[in-house]
Amino acid sequence: MVVLITLMFLMHQVDTWTCKTSLNEQKWIPLFNGKTLDGWAVSNFEADRKAEIRDGCIILGRDDLAMGIKYIKPFPKSDYEIMYQAKRMKGYNFFGAITFPVKESFCSFINGGWNGTVFGLSSINDYDASENETTAFYDFTDSQWYQFHLCVVDDRILVWFYPVVEEGKNIEAAEENTQAVSEIQKETEKPKIDLLLENKRISNRIDVEYFQPLGFSTWYTEGHIRDIKYRKLSLKDIENIQQQPWNARAGME
Repeated sequence: MVVLITLMFLMHQVDTWTCKTSLNEQKWIPLFNGKTLDGWAVSNFEADRKAEIRDGCIILGRDDLAMGIKYIKPFPKSDYEIMYQAKRMKGYNFFGAITFPVKESFCSFINGGWNGTVFGLSSINDYDASENETTAFYDFTDSQWYQFHLCVVDDRILVWFYPVVEEGKNIEAAEENTQAVSEIQKETEKPKIDLLLENKRISNRIDVEYFQPLGFSTWYTEGHIRDIKYRKLSLKDIENIQQQPWNARAGME
């Protein structure tokens, strides 16, 4: 009898631990191995221009040409977080814009558009990143790596970014059980977008539709991208994000 009770207790503990893991510890999944474009397709804007891989980076854009890649494997429509690093090597426009799913729609985060300083989401209620409530400005430095974070839940889009502190060194990935919201709190002083989706129409400009559901692009600019990864948000992550006070322009004033 004692043995049976002990076994039942251990089985309950295993179930509890499994539940905690599935709810609170969502693993990061790399989307780029640093060597090949496995899982990605290259834009067909310019047939003679291909994305290159050099020193563990994806190199997009040459001279005055549009360039980009899109992910061709399954990807979540909501409740996910994605991280990547990008830098502008030459040019004057966005150098690592990301197009991403928002439930049944798609949106893009633009970094350094409209002559190099605008960042924001395109499109919100049919207004571009240069003319909607997410519009903001940042003086991106050439040859400087930036860490970009994006969170999408059913009622909210969060984006924030900051320079990589030491050139050539990746910022360490968050611990697997670190809540996305805690990262947001740590970076409140950094440029950030916090958009509530209620009564918002989310869409893409026609010139980036190729990159749906998930992709990266540059415009009249050479951009380098590396360290792309994502994870599904846990139920606790989502709950904490939804409980965050809404502050659409935190850190941008």
